[in-house]
Amino acid sequence: MKKVAFITPTFPVLSETFIHTEVDAISACGHDVCVMTFEKNKTDDAFNYAIYKIGDFINFNLLKKLKTRRVIDCLKFIYSQQSMPKLSLFWHSFKMASQMAKHNVQHIHAHFAQHTCSHGIASAKLMGISCSFVAHGHDVYEFPFDLDLKIKHSDFVVAVCNDMRNDFNKTADGNIKLLHCGVKTQLFKPHTKQDQETIKLIFIGRLVEQKGVKYLFDALKPLCGHYPITLDIIGNGELLKPLKEQVAQLGLAPYVRFLGSKQPNWIQQNLPFYDCLVAPFCFSHSGCVDTGPVVLKEAMAVGIPVITSNIMGCKEIVAPDTGYLVEQKNALELTDAIKTFVTLPIERRKEMGIAARKNVELNFDALKQAKVLSNWIETHTVKQ
Repeated sequence: MKKVAFITPTFPVLSETFIHTEVDAISACGHDVCVMTFEKNKTDDAFNYAIYKIGDFINFNLLKKLKTRRVIDCLKFIYSQQSMPKLSLFWHSFKMASQMAKHNVQHIHAHFAQHTCSHGIASAKLMGISCSFVAHGHDVYEFPFDLDLKIKHSDFVVAVCNDMRNDFNKTADGNIKLLHCGVKTQLFKPHTKQDQETIKLIFIGRLVEQKGVKYLFDALKPLCGHYPITLDIIGNGELLKPLKEQVAQLGLAPYVRFLGSKQPNWIQQNLPFYDCLVAPFCFSHSGCVDTGPVVLKEAMAVGIPVITSNIMGCKEIVAPDTGYLVEQKNALELTDAIKTFVTLPIERRKEMGIAARKNVELNFDALKQAKVLSNWIETHTVKQ
């Protein structure tokens, strides 16, 4: 099987567990894998694969293997770019290609449709190997750079939801595929729900505009004090201070806790003890949006229902019997959905949790998703 190099801007990143999950799952499929990153973060985590910082060394043996046609193809792609300095793109792509050639990489899979993708395509052209990329949201809807060129020059492109796939097809002719990000279902185990007085809601995510947390607080205002609800906020971000101020102004302090960021193992161990994940994702003013939030699948995997917005991949993840979909930025609809959930009998909430788990096992299991990606990697030849 082909050796696969995953290209990332920075690795590892706490909020990008979807990359760790995909690398692990592709490895489990039988591929030799490595991660190439422009910035290597220090971590206590142990990984079963090599992580290389791009540019740590230059393997000039690549020069002996370079073919004129490959160099010309690479330069044509580079000079068609409008968003990156061309000399820098070539130089860093050469360094990355030289490293990957030393490690016998046979396929490049870049995460995010920005500079990682450009370098991945250029490096693949120098090496004469296949390449692909997967986009995630801000790199498509907030800061898209030369997206049409990247689609045309990749052997295949992975969209993480139907809306993204449709938008890609409108952008350029290319080999566009749909594949939702998966979760390791064996790590997210349901816990038997007990009837209790308080219904515990949870939000997990960065505290930024597109997460829609301010609408969640507005939605809770008419409910807290009238229904037995608490909410834990897991995450940090630029909006932490104004969101805390909003909670105080609305009189929600007795019901809302800000617990900060948590490691993945905390999420795995504690998420099953909540009753519902509320994730009112939305489009930011700049166009940024969550296209296929993994946190929804993680919550459903531990058997808790989800209330989220009917945008992008969210509406493809949450089935009618596993949670509720509301209009983005609509606090009134969100209030009604939360009220509906908290007034359900405990048995009905349990049924929704069981259905949620089954939905993830069937449609979003990481190993199943990786087998699909692995097949694409194995069967696609280099684009000429």
